[in-house]
Amino acid sequence: MMNRRKLKDNIANNEELSFVFGKTTTQEIIKTTKETKEEILSAKDIVCTFTFIPDGKPVRHYYDPEELQKWALNDIQLNGIRSPLWVRPHPNQPGKYELVAGLRRLKAAAIIKLETVPVKVFDWDDQTAFHAAISENTNRRDFSALEELDNTLRLLELQLGYDTEKVVSLLYRMNNATKSNTNQNVLVSEEAEIVRQVFDSFGRISWQSFVATRLPLLKKPVDILNAIRHGKIHYTKGILLASIKDEDVRHNLLQEAVKNSLSLTEIKQRLKILTSSKTQTLSDAISLKQRLSKTVQLASKNKSLWSDPNKTQQIEQLLKQLEAIVIDQSK
Repeated sequence: MMNRRKLKDNIANNEELSFVFGKTTTQEIIKTTKETKEEILSAKDIVCTFTFIPDGKPVRHYYDPEELQKWALNDIQLNGIRSPLWVRPHPNQPGKYELVAGLRRLKAAAIIKLETVPVKVFDWDDQTAFHAAISENTNRRDFSALEELDNTLRLLELQLGYDTEKVVSLLYRMNNATKSNTNQNVLVSEEAEIVRQVFDSFGRISWQSFVATRLPLLKKPVDILNAIRHGKIHYTKGILLASIKDEDVRHNLLQEAVKNSLSLTEIKQRLKILTSSKTQTLSDAISLKQRLSKTVQLASKNKSLWSDPNKTQQIEQLLKQLEAIVIDQSK
């Protein structure tokens, strides 16, 4: 796992960050982070609109309510907010400040009803603010695989000027080109160079690993991905629920997990019960089929059975019922 470093160290040790921070040079970013003084702002003046992020959502999807509550009461309430939030003057609301990084700290402040919070105010454009938000959060707590997927795709969309579908297509074409001697042009294209610079700048995983381990998440059920992205359920719980093939069962269990805040263990227990019940139903069906097959075999060998008018009449009635069931099922 990559050692967590402060943003200025990350920038100082990686010249590629001058690329992902747009027109801002490495030296200017380092100078800004060093020289910006800490201020105190009213929590009410900080707005979480995230206008600098393409889809307007924070870079992190989920904060565990219980964990956040404990942290606020046992740490923030006793020691205060030791690391200032990053904000910028709000582009659309005069007198307000837009949060760039520090949503978890701001939420904790709201829990213990802090009226003011420490901040650093930066005059960042949208692109720089977005990259700064990703860097600051990455250095604090590891992103989930889905957060990493979404934020990296957002970043590539900005740098390439593509929509999500086109970015994904480019990544798959690059990946296919590495496995074949044909169609190598994509690997030496300007777009491919931008992709490599974006991944090199943050140094977490390679673009090849991203294609292999992150892009497949896009094939997970949409209802599960949306629930994770909207902070309704933790990533690990959502991915577990995504393994349920039956859409109705998956939807119902997702609703229950969100409504009752089911733990990962509780979800696993319910899945075990569902799996056991399904296995038993399948076993019963096989057993019934075997019984039917065996009964037909025995009947065909029993000569006295077919010479008895009463029994053949009963067989005919039962056969008609069976035929009706089979024909109805085949429609």
